[in-house]
Amino acid sequence: MPLGVLQIVSDGPRAGKTCLAGGLLALLAETGQQASYYKPFSQTPENDPDLSFVSRHFLGAPDATGAPGTPGAPAPLPLPLVAAFGPPLGERLGSHIRKEVGGIQEKASLVVMESPDLTAFPGAPAFLSELSASLDSVVVLLFRYAKGLTAAKVIAAATPFGHRLAGVIINSVTAYRVREVKEGLAAELRGAGVPVLGALPEDRGMLAVTVLQIADHLGGRWVQEPVNTGALIERFLIGGNIMDSGPTYFGRYANQAVITRSARPDIQLTSLMSGTQCLILTEGAEPTNYIKAEAQEREVPVLLVEGNTLDTAEALGGLVDLANPYSPEKTARFANLLRQHLELAALSSRLG
Repeated sequence: MPLGVLQIVSDGPRAGKTCLAGGLLALLAETGQQASYYKPFSQTPENDPDLSFVSRHFLGAPDATGAPGTPGAPAPLPLPLVAAFGPPLGERLGSHIRKEVGGIQEKASLVVMESPDLTAFPGAPAFLSELSASLDSVVVLLFRYAKGLTAAKVIAAATPFGHRLAGVIINSVTAYRVREVKEGLAAELRGAGVPVLGALPEDRGMLAVTVLQIADHLGGRWVQEPVNTGALIERFLIGGNIMDSGPTYFGRYANQAVITRSARPDIQLTSLMSGTQCLILTEGAEPTNYIKAEAQEREVPVLLVEGNTLDTAEALGGLVDLANPYSPEKTARFANLLRQHLELAALSSRLG
């Protein structure tokens, strides 16, 4: 693959740019491609979490301090303040970014560049279009699926990038909208001359949160020394008076947490024996010693909260907003989604 820049632009925040960058870097690494990462602008340039994660897991950063400027990934700049009708990139800033990219390209054949989104600041579309022209980059435009996303909106966002647009990706398409997007929106875009690289289905694993995030969110306390606090939790089950047998009810899913009263050791034991990754015990009482011993043996963290079970379950409603891409497991999962649903050959053809 020749030297080049793949510029990822999204229509708004939380569309999945970092997931896409990580997934592509993982796929490229599998084929032996020398690829690197660059995030030229950040809201927190002194400690950007995207840069920290990618540097640690893909670029061989020596530690997990999160400091910018790690090998192969230059420090980002603050987000530009561009007036709606002011000058776009400018020669000074453009020269700085070209120099940074040139330094990366001395060691990598491809630079995966995570751009600001189209709503990051006034005038962003014109700014990012000029950035693409300055670097002669190939652009991937990423949309997070939402009700009301139309071909007209996508075309308007794609137009400033002209011939540099490699294609559009629609991310997080809900299961009951996949066919509609593929046969409706995607077909309409292709008919209008806008290339579509694929539609990625919504994936529960990408919305998972860690045990530690759950503990922080609920403000609970650990019953004993916590273990596996980085485990990803995809589902929550309430342990109550269930009609099914315990193993049938609790054994349906992987990566689950169970919420139940402290006074129900029967439910706690059954859930522990069915692969539960975290126990959330309500109403504040300590569990029995044999539950503590069983949890310790199985390395399952046990969290104690003061509220009742239903209130605790309701309090978890906002957790999805805490989900982030900073997990090697999520990167591998997203890379697999790309294999299955993205026209990788078409993207490779544009790059090559």
